[in-house]
Amino acid sequence: MNGTSRVKQFLAVNRWLLVAVILCAAAVYISFRYVTQYMQQQAQQQRTVATAPVLVLTTATAAFEPLVAGDVTIRRYPVTLIPPGALSSMASLTGAWTTEALVPGVPLVGSDVFIPKTSNVIAARINPHDMAVDLPLGSADAVDGLIDPGDHISLFTQITPSGSTTPNPVVEDFMNNIPVLAVNGSMTPSATPTVGQGLTLILALPPEKIASLIFAEQHGTLVAALDAPHSTAQVPVPYSQKTYLTPIP
Repeated sequence: MNGTSRVKQFLAVNRWLLVAVILCAAAVYISFRYVTQYMQQQAQQQRTVATAPVLVLTTATAAFEPLVAGDVTIRRYPVTLIPPGALSSMASLTGAWTTEALVPGVPLVGSDVFIPKTSNVIAARINPHDMAVDLPLGSADAVDGLIDPGDHISLFTQITPSGSTTPNPVVEDFMNNIPVLAVNGSMTPSATPTVGQGLTLILALPPEKIASLIFAEQHGTLVAALDAPHSTAQVPVPYSQKTYLTPIP
Protein backbone atom coordinates (compact mmCIF):
# COMPACT_ATOMS: atom_id res chain seq x y z
CA MET A 1 0.00 0.00 0.00
CA ASN A 2 1.51 3.28 -1.07
CA GLY A 3 1.57 6.48 0.92
CA THR A 4 -1.44 8.02 -0.79
CA SER A 5 -3.58 5.01 0.01
CA ARG A 6 -2.50 5.11 3.66
CA VAL A 7 -3.47 8.77 3.93
CA LYS A 8 -6.85 8.12 2.34
CA GLN A 9 -7.44 5.18 4.64
CA PHE A 10 -6.45 7.25 7.74
CA LEU A 11 -8.78 10.06 6.69
CA ALA A 12 -11.62 7.65 6.07
CA VAL A 13 -11.24 6.01 9.48
CA ASN A 14 -10.59 9.22 11.53
CA ARG A 15 -12.61 11.79 9.61
CA TRP A 16 -14.94 12.58 12.54
CA LEU A 17 -12.04 12.88 14.94
CA LEU A 18 -10.39 15.32 12.58
CA VAL A 19 -13.62 17.33 12.30
CA ALA A 20 -13.84 17.48 16.09
CA VAL A 21 -10.22 18.64 16.37
CA ILE A 22 -10.81 21.35 13.77
CA LEU A 23 -13.97 22.53 15.54
CA CYS A 24 -12.20 22.61 18.91
CA ALA A 25 -9.34 24.58 17.44
CA ALA A 26 -11.78 27.04 15.91
CA ALA A 27 -13.61 27.42 19.25
CA VAL A 28 -10.35 28.03 21.08
CA TYR A 29 -9.30 30.62 18.53
CA ILE A 30 -12.64 32.45 18.67
CA SER A 31 -12.61 32.41 22.49
CA PHE A 32 -9.05 33.72 22.54
CA ARG A 33 -9.96 36.53 20.16
CA TYR A 34 -13.01 37.44 22.26
CA VAL A 35 -11.06 37.51 25.52
CA THR A 36 -8.27 39.51 23.91
CA GLN A 37 -10.69 42.07 22.49
CA TYR A 38 -12.56 42.31 25.80
CA MET A 39 -9.36 42.96 27.76
CA GLN A 40 -8.29 45.57 25.23
CA GLN A 41 -11.65 47.32 25.58
CA GLN A 42 -11.42 47.29 29.39
CA ALA A 43 -7.89 48.65 29.29
CA GLN A 44 -9.00 51.36 26.88
CA GLN A 45 -11.89 52.32 29.16
CA GLN A 46 -9.58 52.51 32.16
CA ARG A 47 -7.24 54.75 30.23
CA THR A 48 -10.08 57.07 29.25
CA VAL A 49 -11.84 57.43 32.69
CA ALA A 50 -11.93 61.13 33.54
CA THR A 51 -10.25 62.03 36.84
CA ALA A 52 -9.84 65.24 38.79
CA PRO A 53 -7.68 66.35 41.74
CA VAL A 54 -9.22 66.47 45.24
CA LEU A 55 -7.83 67.30 48.67
CA VAL A 56 -7.62 64.33 51.03
CA LEU A 57 -6.84 64.57 54.74
CA THR A 58 -3.72 62.61 55.75
CA THR A 59 -4.11 62.81 59.53
CA ALA A 60 -7.12 62.69 61.87
CA THR A 61 -8.16 66.20 62.94
CA ALA A 62 -10.47 67.28 65.77
CA ALA A 63 -13.35 69.71 65.36
CA PHE A 64 -12.55 73.44 65.39
CA GLU A 65 -8.86 72.99 64.65
CA PRO A 66 -6.86 74.96 62.06
CA LEU A 67 -5.90 73.08 58.89
CA VAL A 68 -2.49 73.51 57.28
CA ALA A 69 -1.01 72.26 54.01
CA GLY A 70 0.82 69.45 55.81
CA ASP A 71 -2.50 67.94 56.92
CA VAL A 72 -3.70 67.17 53.38
CA THR A 73 -2.52 65.81 50.08
CA ILE A 74 -3.81 65.99 46.50
CA ARG A 75 -5.09 62.79 44.89
CA ARG A 76 -6.83 62.13 41.61
CA TYR A 77 -10.27 60.55 41.82
CA PRO A 78 -12.60 59.37 39.05
CA VAL A 79 -15.00 62.21 38.42
CA THR A 80 -17.99 59.97 39.13
CA LEU A 81 -16.66 59.20 42.64
CA ILE A 82 -15.91 62.77 43.73
CA PRO A 83 -18.47 63.99 46.34
CA PRO A 84 -20.30 67.29 45.68
CA GLY A 85 -18.43 70.30 47.01
CA ALA A 86 -15.06 68.53 47.15
CA LEU A 87 -12.08 70.86 47.56
CA SER A 88 -9.30 70.67 44.99
CA SER A 89 -6.95 73.56 45.71
CA MET A 90 -4.52 74.07 48.58
CA ALA A 91 -5.37 77.77 48.39
CA SER A 92 -8.91 76.96 49.56
CA LEU A 93 -7.47 75.91 52.94
CA THR A 94 -5.74 79.20 53.67
CA GLY A 95 -6.97 80.19 57.13
CA ALA A 96 -9.43 77.26 57.24
CA TRP A 97 -10.63 75.52 60.40
CA THR A 98 -12.50 72.23 60.70
CA THR A 99 -16.23 72.25 61.48
CA GLU A 100 -16.20 68.67 62.86
CA ALA A 101 -13.84 65.82 63.65
CA LEU A 102 -12.41 64.46 60.37
CA VAL A 103 -10.81 61.13 59.52
CA PRO A 104 -7.94 60.65 57.03
CA GLY A 105 -8.34 59.20 53.55
CA VAL A 106 -11.64 60.91 52.71
CA PRO A 107 -11.99 63.81 50.22
CA LEU A 108 -12.53 67.16 51.94
CA VAL A 109 -15.75 69.00 51.08
CA GLY A 110 -16.66 72.61 51.68
CA SER A 111 -18.88 71.84 54.69
CA ASP A 112 -15.89 70.26 56.49
CA VAL A 113 -14.14 73.61 56.91
CA PHE A 114 -14.85 77.27 57.57
CA ILE A 115 -12.70 80.39 57.27
CA PRO A 116 -13.16 82.88 60.13
CA LYS A 117 -13.83 86.45 59.06
CA THR A 118 -12.29 87.62 62.32
CA SER A 119 -9.33 86.61 64.45
CA ASN A 120 -11.82 85.52 67.12
CA VAL A 121 -12.76 82.03 65.95
CA ILE A 122 -15.68 81.74 68.37
CA ALA A 123 -17.16 84.95 66.98
CA ALA A 124 -16.79 83.51 63.48
CA ARG A 125 -18.98 80.55 64.49
CA ILE A 126 -21.92 82.70 65.63
CA ASN A 127 -24.87 83.08 63.28
CA PRO A 128 -25.51 86.68 62.19
CA HIS A 129 -28.69 86.95 64.32
CA ASP A 130 -27.12 85.47 67.48
CA MET A 131 -24.67 86.47 70.20
CA ALA A 132 -22.43 84.41 72.47
CA VAL A 133 -22.94 84.33 76.23
CA ASP A 134 -21.43 82.21 78.96
CA LEU A 135 -23.39 80.12 81.45
CA PRO A 136 -21.57 78.71 84.50
CA LEU A 137 -23.19 75.56 85.89
CA GLY A 138 -22.35 73.11 88.63
CA SER A 139 -21.83 69.46 87.74
CA ALA A 140 -25.27 68.55 89.13
CA ASP A 141 -26.81 71.08 86.74
CA ALA A 142 -24.69 70.18 83.65
CA VAL A 143 -25.32 66.44 83.11
CA ASP A 144 -22.54 65.58 85.59
CA GLY A 145 -20.06 67.62 83.52
CA LEU A 146 -20.64 65.59 80.34
CA ILE A 147 -21.47 68.41 77.90
CA ASP A 148 -19.06 68.96 75.00
CA PRO A 149 -18.65 71.68 72.37
CA GLY A 150 -20.99 71.05 69.46
CA ASP A 151 -23.73 69.59 71.67
CA HIS A 152 -27.22 71.08 71.91
CA ILE A 153 -28.92 71.55 75.26
CA SER A 154 -32.25 72.52 76.78
CA LEU A 155 -32.53 74.66 79.92
CA PHE A 156 -35.00 74.17 82.76
CA THR A 157 -35.66 76.88 85.34
CA GLN A 158 -37.86 77.41 88.40
CA ILE A 159 -40.18 80.41 88.33
CA THR A 160 -43.09 81.79 90.33
CA PRO A 161 -46.08 82.59 88.08
CA SER A 162 -47.10 86.25 88.05
CA GLY A 163 -50.21 87.03 90.09
CA SER A 164 -49.67 84.10 92.43
CA THR A 165 -50.85 84.93 95.97
CA THR A 166 -48.81 82.13 97.53
CA PRO A 167 -45.28 81.05 96.69
CA ASN A 168 -45.89 78.14 94.34
CA PRO A 169 -42.85 77.83 92.05
CA VAL A 170 -43.16 76.12 88.69
CA VAL A 171 -40.41 74.20 86.85
CA GLU A 172 -40.42 75.13 83.18
CA ASP A 173 -38.55 73.97 80.08
CA PHE A 174 -37.91 77.49 78.90
CA MET A 175 -35.22 77.09 76.18
CA ASN A 176 -34.50 74.30 73.72
CA ASN A 177 -31.99 73.30 71.05
CA ILE A 178 -29.29 75.72 72.21
CA PRO A 179 -25.94 75.18 70.43
CA VAL A 180 -22.90 74.95 72.71
CA LEU A 181 -20.02 76.77 71.03
CA ALA A 182 -17.40 76.05 73.67
CA VAL A 183 -16.93 74.55 77.12
CA ASN A 184 -14.53 76.04 79.66
CA GLY A 185 -13.11 78.28 76.94
CA SER A 186 -12.35 75.46 74.49
CA MET A 187 -14.11 74.62 71.22
CA THR A 188 -12.84 71.02 71.35
CA PRO A 189 -13.69 68.32 73.90
CA SER A 190 -11.39 68.31 76.89
CA ALA A 191 -8.42 65.97 76.76
CA THR A 192 -9.00 65.19 80.46
CA PRO A 193 -12.27 63.87 81.92
CA THR A 194 -14.75 66.49 83.13
CA VAL A 195 -17.06 64.00 84.88
CA GLY A 196 -18.35 65.46 88.11
CA GLN A 197 -16.98 68.95 87.36
CA GLY A 198 -18.76 72.25 86.96
CA LEU A 199 -18.71 73.70 83.45
CA THR A 200 -18.86 77.13 81.87
CA LEU A 201 -20.81 76.84 78.64
CA ILE A 202 -20.56 79.38 75.84
CA LEU A 203 -23.95 79.46 74.13
CA ALA A 204 -25.16 81.07 70.91
CA LEU A 205 -28.53 82.80 71.37
CA PRO A 206 -30.57 85.69 69.94
CA PRO A 207 -30.30 88.85 72.07
CA GLU A 208 -33.86 88.54 73.46
CA LYS A 209 -33.13 85.01 74.70
CA ILE A 210 -29.89 86.19 76.29
CA ALA A 211 -31.93 88.73 78.26
CA SER A 212 -34.28 85.94 79.39
CA LEU A 213 -31.33 83.76 80.34
CA ILE A 214 -29.66 86.48 82.44
CA PHE A 215 -32.97 87.21 84.18
CA ALA A 216 -33.46 83.51 84.95
CA GLU A 217 -29.92 83.27 86.35
CA GLN A 218 -30.60 86.21 88.68
CA HIS A 219 -34.00 85.00 89.89
CA GLY A 220 -33.78 81.23 90.05
CA THR A 221 -31.79 78.14 89.28
CA LEU A 222 -30.93 76.67 85.89
CA VAL A 223 -30.45 73.03 84.96
CA ALA A 224 -29.10 71.93 81.55
CA ALA A 225 -30.41 68.81 79.81
CA LEU A 226 -28.48 67.26 76.92
CA ASP A 227 -30.50 67.08 73.69
CA ALA A 228 -30.32 64.03 71.45
CA PRO A 229 -29.01 64.64 67.90
CA HIS A 230 -31.91 65.90 65.76
CA SER A 231 -34.14 65.81 68.84
CA THR A 232 -37.90 65.89 68.29
CA ALA A 233 -38.79 65.96 72.01
CA GLN A 234 -41.90 68.02 72.76
CA VAL A 235 -41.74 70.88 75.29
CA PRO A 236 -43.75 69.79 78.36
CA VAL A 237 -46.23 71.97 80.22
CA PRO A 238 -44.81 73.65 83.35
CA TYR A 239 -44.64 71.34 86.36
CA SER A 240 -45.90 72.66 89.72
CA GLN A 241 -46.66 71.53 93.26
CA LYS A 242 -50.27 70.99 92.20
CA THR A 243 -49.12 68.65 89.40
CA TYR A 244 -46.87 66.82 91.83
CA LEU A 245 -49.73 66.20 94.26
CA THR A 246 -52.18 65.08 91.59
CA PRO A 247 -52.83 61.32 92.04
CA ILE A 248 -51.73 59.12 89.18
CA PRO A 249 -54.80 57.63 87.41
